[in-house]
Parts: sequence; structure tokens; C-alpha cells
Amino acid sequence: MRIPLLMFISVSLPLLLTASLAQSKEKYGEATKLTSSVKLVLIPTIVTDKSGGHVSGLKIESFGLQEDGKSRRVAVFEEVKTDKTRLRRTAGESGKFSNLEAGQSGYHRLSIIVLDFVNTRFSDQSSARAALIKFLTQVAESGEPMCLLALDRGGVTVIHEFTDDPKSLAEALRRLSANHEPLVHEMQTEASAPPATDALSGVLNKLIREMRQTEKQLESVERKDTAMLSLDGLSQIAKAFGGLPGRKSLIWASAGFPYSLSPPSKLLCEPACPVQQRTEIQPLYDRLWRTMNDAQIAIYSIDLRSLATSNLQAGSGSDTFTHPYDVGDGAFDKAAEEKWETQDTSATLRLFAENTGGKAFTNSNDLIQGFRQAVEDDSNYYMLGYYVERSKTKPGWHKLTVTVREKGVHARFRNGFFLAEGHPTGYPREDMRLALISPLDFAGIPVTVSWSGNGPGRELGKNKVQFDLTMPAGFALVDEGDQNHMLLDVAAVARNAKGEAAGEASQHIDRHLNAEGLEQIRQNGMTYRGTLQLVPGEYTVRFVVRDSLADRMGSVAAPIKVAPLIGN
Repeated sequence: MRIPLLMFISVSLPLLLTASLAQSKEKYGEATKLTSSVKLVLIPTIVTDKSGGHVSGLKIESFGLQEDGKSRRVAVFEEVKTDKTRLRRTAGESGKFSNLEAGQSGYHRLSIIVLDFVNTRFSDQSSARAALIKFLTQVAESGEPMCLLALDRGGVTVIHEFTDDPKSLAEALRRLSANHEPLVHEMQTEASAPPATDALSGVLNKLIREMRQTEKQLESVERKDTAMLSLDGLSQIAKAFGGLPGRKSLIWASAGFPYSLSPPSKLLCEPACPVQQRTEIQPLYDRLWRTMNDAQIAIYSIDLRSLATSNLQAGSGSDTFTHPYDVGDGAFDKAAEEKWETQDTSATLRLFAENTGGKAFTNSNDLIQGFRQAVEDDSNYYMLGYYVERSKTKPGWHKLTVTVREKGVHARFRNGFFLAEGHPTGYPREDMRLALISPLDFAGIPVTVSWSGNGPGRELGKNKVQFDLTMPAGFALVDEGDQNHMLLDVAAVARNAKGEAAGEASQHIDRHLNAEGLEQIRQNGMTYRGTLQLVPGEYTVRFVVRDSLADRMGSVAAPIKVAPLIGN
């Protein structure tokens, strides 16, 4: 969906800020002021015994930490025990709407279940639904907070928001329409196998080879589009939930990622090897893993491919499986190609899990095992952290290793982190676009909105609708080393019942605060007042606040009914 150009809100900052901007005091912040030369790397670590149970009571001395094979001092350490109490938000009480109510401290356990309809064929979608409904029914009395999302052609869809009643998720899944068409289609070209002695055999081989290569070129374009949609959706989810403290599990039920990271062997995929280039997509993968790691979200990849199909493709059936392309030419070993695709898909699913500290469940239809593993891992874990000096560390991907100096235990953690050049200010335009189109409330900044006025607009037939956005003390970073610099973006988009943009407003705030303003914001937070120009009607308005220095966002949606003004 295209976001229209945003209009600037006409405001006077000194009058509308109850205090200027707050200093961030997150649990694991980088000291009391922003230091662009230092990055804190947090590593949630699962420690289990031989039976898979959590090992409790370990001290900091029990852990060793390495970056690219070199020892690093553990500067942050905590054994985390999470609370399954569901986080609350305000949804219209006293005329206010919020993405997160204040006063909810501590670590809350959150399981984000994502059904990937983009990359999953219909038969596997059906089995995934059945397995997920069975799982939700089995844990109906657990009280575990979960939300259920879908990734389809339209992007991220909320099937059911966070609830501690899994039965309601199962009911929502039963009601969900089954018409979710995969974005990538398998192309099939039928060809009869002529006798090996036929004089035309060589000519047909050449023609079929060319057809297969053309198919792969077209399929590669489709897969790239699908990869971009998948990356966009996963990034949106990471940014939405990344503001909540502690480790989160993203249970990604999918038939595999559409874009390979490993170059295929010519012997396995000839004559129709993928035409994609790793260099095209690798930077986007790195960016997604960085986003996931910054958000402390671990991916649990659940392979939805049916067990029967996986066994057929992964088996040694090249001498028993006949494919339309089998024309007596050893180069047309379709079974070998399908075997490579199956293995490559499993490897990619494992890579996404390993790079984020999760776990992959492949070559199996035991979805329930994967779901339960994610919930158990989030219940108890250790949080380790250390500081990286940017001036002494090269930008790019760095390997992480955590060791535990105890016998008979196993540690699982994300296997690396990505360091961007300079201080990461993110991708403001892309981030704002994601937050404005997303059905999710981004929780990186607590935001409360209320409607505070309605009067004649600038144009005939339009109303000027006034809103107040309130953020608490400590919601944003201020760079004291750069004359109390703050960098903030505020935007709002109103949409009608058809999802069409009917009104927009935005402002970019780039200020250096004086000492009095800085102290005020530390104590009182910030209230921002803006207006939208809207014709009478009913709308849903999405508000977004982004702190570029901290690279985090808060968003909330609020409905409004604009009534005609007498004489307007």
C-alpha cells in the first residue's frame, strides 16, 4: 500500500511541549546519556540440562563470552523469570487510546505466532491450521499470552491480538477464510519422453532445457518479490514488539523462505539453477537479523511441508521417480533438483533460527513440539550483555559464542550480531511507512492519544480535528554530548472504511534543548498537539512517534466520528 505525502502540522513547539524530550532510562540502556561510540549487545541465553529442563541458579562466573573467537567481559548479567500476565492497553476508556498502559514493569512472556500463507501451498496450510488448533486447544487452560498473525499477499494481518485465553485464538483461526493463495507458483511444463534412440531426442533435450531455464528466470523474479514481502512483514513484527523488554518468541510457521542464501551445486540443479544473486538479498537479510536481535526476538521456524512430500523429495528415489522432464538425459535429474531445494529450504529455516537464538523444526510435522519449545524457552533464561567499541570493531556480521562452565549443560543463543556503520539512526522513512500501514501497535514508545477539539477547517466542508499525543518521562534519548540533541518524527494518517487515506499530518522535530527544557522533560514527559483536516465521516487514525536517536517507535490507532458542523 502506498503512503501519500504527509502534510506538516502547524504547531509551536515551545507552547505544545509540556517538557521537551525525555532521557532514556531503559533497563539495559547505554548509560545515562547517549554515547554513539559504544553499543550494548544483549544475548538472551537458554541453558538446559540433558533432559531439556532449565538450569537455574548459575552465576556470572559460570559464563564465558566470545566475539569472533576473542573473549569479551560480560558487563550485563541476569537470570530472567518471566511473568505470563498479559500486558494491558487503553482502548477508549475515558476517551483515551494507548499502545501500552503505564506501570506494567517486569518481564512479560509473549509468544507471537505467525502463519506464513505467502510461501505455503494450500495442502500444507490446511495441515498447519489443524495442528495449530489442536495445540491451542491443548493449552487452553495455560493462560499463556499469545497473539496470532498471518502473512499474506496484503502483508501482516492480525487474526487475534494478544490474549491469555488460547481458546479464543483457536476460534478466530477456525473462522479465518481458507482462501490464501501462495505468492509463488510452481511452474510445470509437460513433455513426453521420446525413445532414447529417436533422432529428435537431442533437439527435444535442448528445447526442454531452454524452457526450464526460462521458467527458472520467471520463478526467480516471483521469488524475489515474495522474499521482499516476507522480509517486510517480519521486520514490521520485530519493530512492533521490540520495545517490550526481554526475550520474545516469534513462531514462524512456514513452508520455507523463498530466496536461497546458499549457491546450489550445478550437479543438483542443472539445467535450471536459480538465477538469483546472493549479493542482491544478503544485505536485506543482515538488516532483518539486526532488527530481530535488537528487538530480542528469537525465530522458531516450523516447517509446514507435508512429511510425505518431504520424504519423497529427500529420498533416493531418482531411479524410481519419473518426472515429465526425464528424457533420458542425466542432466535432467528432477528428483536431484527437488532434493537440493528441500535441503536448501531446511538450511535457510535453520539459519533464520540460529541467527536469532531460536530453533528450527524441519522434516517433521510435529508443530506442537515447536510451539511448546518456544513457550518453555521464554519462561526462564539468562540475559548476558557486553559493550562494543565502534572505533575498534569493523561494521558487519560478528560471530558470538557463549560457553557455560558446568558439566552436562547445553547453551543456546543467537550466533552473531550485525554492527552498522556509525550510530544507527535506522531508516526513518521506511520505518514510518511500516508503522503507518501496520495493523500492529508498535510498543517501542508508550503513546496515549485523545481527541481534544473539533472546529471549522481550512477548506469548505472540512473539520479541523485536534488530537493530543502523550508520552511519559523517559520515552526518548537525548544526546547530551551534542548540546542536548533530540530527533523526533510524528505522523498521523486517517483512513476511511475502505482503507483509503483521507487525511494526513506529520512533523520532523530536530532540536537542541536548554538545561531547563531537558530537566522538565525528565520529570514530565511530553504532550504533542496536532490537527487533521477531515470531511465528516468515520475514520481510524494511526498515530506514530519515532525517536531516531534510539531507533524505536510507538504507534497507536484510534477511531473517530467527525460530525458535520452547523453552518460549515
